[in-house]
Amino acid sequence: MDWVDEADLNEEQKLAQKPGCCGAYVQPEQTHEDAELKPEDAPLRASADRSEVQQESVAKLEGDVRLTQGYRILEADEATLDQAANTANLKGNIRIREPGLLLTGSSADVDMNSNDAVINNASYLLHDAGLRGDAGELQHLSDNRMVMQNASLTQCEPDSNLWHFESSELEIDPNTLQGKGKHVRLKIKDVPVFYTPYIQFPIGSQRMTGFLFPSFSQGEDNGLDISTPFYLNLAPNYDATITPRYIGERGEMLELEGRHMSANSETDLSLAHLYDDKGGDDSDLLKLVEAGDPDAIDRYHKGDDRWLADFNHRANYSSGVYTIVDYTRVSDKDFFQDLDTTSLEVNSATHLKETGTVGYRTQNWHSKIKVEQYQTISRTAESPYQQMPRINIDGNYDLGWDLKAELNHEYTEFDHRDADSEAWATGQRGYVDYGLTWDKSWIWGFFKPGISVKHLSYELDDKHLIAGASDSPSFTVPQGSLDMGLYFERDGSMFGHGYLQTFEPRLYYFYSDYENQDELIGIETDGDSIDFDSSELTFSYSQLFRDRRFAGHDRIGDDNRLSVGLTTRFIEMASGIERFRASLGQIYYYDDRAVDLTLTSEEARANALNTANDSEIALELAGRIYDHWQLSTSLMLDDDNNDKASRGNFSLRYRDDDYRLINLSYRYVRKDPVADVNDVDNDLDVTELIDRDVEQADLSFAWPLTDDWNIVGRYNHDITNSRELETLAGLEYNDCCYRVRIVARKWLDTDLQSIVDDTLLEDDQGIFFEFQLKGLGSIGSKLEGILSDGIYGYDLREQNLK
Repeated sequence: MDWVDEADLNEEQKLAQKPGCCGAYVQPEQTHEDAELKPEDAPLRASADRSEVQQESVAKLEGDVRLTQGYRILEADEATLDQAANTANLKGNIRIREPGLLLTGSSADVDMNSNDAVINNASYLLHDAGLRGDAGELQHLSDNRMVMQNASLTQCEPDSNLWHFESSELEIDPNTLQGKGKHVRLKIKDVPVFYTPYIQFPIGSQRMTGFLFPSFSQGEDNGLDISTPFYLNLAPNYDATITPRYIGERGEMLELEGRHMSANSETDLSLAHLYDDKGGDDSDLLKLVEAGDPDAIDRYHKGDDRWLADFNHRANYSSGVYTIVDYTRVSDKDFFQDLDTTSLEVNSATHLKETGTVGYRTQNWHSKIKVEQYQTISRTAESPYQQMPRINIDGNYDLGWDLKAELNHEYTEFDHRDADSEAWATGQRGYVDYGLTWDKSWIWGFFKPGISVKHLSYELDDKHLIAGASDSPSFTVPQGSLDMGLYFERDGSMFGHGYLQTFEPRLYYFYSDYENQDELIGIETDGDSIDFDSSELTFSYSQLFRDRRFAGHDRIGDDNRLSVGLTTRFIEMASGIERFRASLGQIYYYDDRAVDLTLTSEEARANALNTANDSEIALELAGRIYDHWQLSTSLMLDDDNNDKASRGNFSLRYRDDDYRLINLSYRYVRKDPVADVNDVDNDLDVTELIDRDVEQADLSFAWPLTDDWNIVGRYNHDITNSRELETLAGLEYNDCCYRVRIVARKWLDTDLQSIVDDTLLEDDQGIFFEFQLKGLGSIGSKLEGILSDGIYGYDLREQNLK
């Protein structure tokens, strides 16, 4: 059946080989005369050991009979040809070949004009799809459809029939890449496991309407969870999936997903609804509910209707107009934790985005209107401000002589869900940023001086402001910068390879005038400042060369500083690959910084919050070790605190051409400790302070044990609090016929923002099973999403190995 073992495949054939297979179906190269022609365009040619003319137009051929007509080949032990009717009757060891198709049988009648054939005791092979099977009778029709009686179908290798279909009537249409079957029985190791009176299925990866294979899981809180999706292939550019779902401890749920794609846009819609939640089977939660715990009562959703709506849309039009919608909303804060099999990253989400944007681009201008709000699904995180709307009109001009001008404008109206509370100010903000830069560069360096002016103005609702505070403050600040650097290069060699080493010093001077912004400080209830969307920037090497101190536009920071950065690279001459890069830098301040997000300038100076003479030392290292290892490190050192690290991360990743994966990472953030809220004596000695340092280690991998067996795993550990965030270990078997994955997983299934109070943290655990029949579908849980989120590079591995 044209099967070639892996060891005998050439390099091109190995690249096309399907994952898990120990070989491939390879159609022999045809070199006979007229092999490139269609049968209707070529004459019939015959050869045999013996031939006999029985009638005027009838000939009998015996022994190694071979008939060719264009690319069609017929072989048999014996053949009777009727030249007048252009038919052939074949007997004994029949083989009929066409591109991508091989048919065998004990006898056959062939109409050479119409290409119709009836084959008895037949076998068939579709090379590209890897599908094969047997049939009591096989009709090969003129449109290349095959209609079979008492037929079987499988995608397993020739020596394996782990699974196969048996059908009273089976039809395969290579034109539409679809199959149909009547009275179909799915057998695994000759044991019937599924029956349907009718089935329609794709051949290969084609989409078509029908039931997909169900998924199931067994969990501690939800019990048995079964989903049976039904796929609707509505049109080539849009489809839908309707999924009835039964959750043993919660009830019946219905999920809907629709997708639409056009030349200009992509749209996805997902809806889910659970009617009258039974509440789940969390005995610890139920005890707290019965005890009257308000937090537990809030988390207990018995009797509630629970739902999800998710809408994503992106469109770009030739006119320059584009639209973006990213909208997600759920019925309650616990929806994902209770009703979805999600990764640790999804469970860690605190806000769901609800945004819409309409924009327009021209050669020099980019304008957009955006509305944005969030649904907060954390019980400890505050809700962000709503931007209803934000309007940006930004211009960018190349004036010639290396002069570039930027004209940026922003208007935002800020509202809040708790706007009636005295803790939240609302109002409008306008922001203007005009800049002019001379951007001059040479092969040996660059010189980039620039000047700019920033203007900030507000119209605030005065109902929550302190007495005497202005409801329309405004500020204008001039700024100047000088960015310059040099490139030095030298040739060298290392480990037998030629390298180009660079040395790149860079200086960046930035000055921003001081403008007293105390008018932005003072909400009536707590004296807080006006802070709609701003925060301190996280310091890193790239932030050495920034022209602002804050993210967001609620402050215009004063500054007078010089940033010094040094970078060296080692570039392999033969390949051009950057094998190693190291960067080191620091900021030197010439004046104290008075503008702050929360304090007045006098308070800032008095408390010495912004009076350091220099910044932390920023260090970055990156390397590509050999061809498959990648190293990345960043470290912030506080030279005012004995060069202790205030923040750092390290990652070492391995990925080869066979997508074997190893990921090792570590991150650390030093934070000031907080007082223990349970310290009833209020005696805050060192033993009653809670360490808030973030220190985590993460190891993940996907690695083959043999050609068919793989292991996957992840261990994510919170070193600060000595607890596991997520642990999983799994085993995978993958061959040409089927794939099985089983994974044991334990994870922190709670609001991770409650990290200080261990009593609010809960673990969940489960065993997830997936059984995939190659060419048909999968039976199991949403396991691939968990592994893709937990193991860096796993999603790319799946895309390339499917």
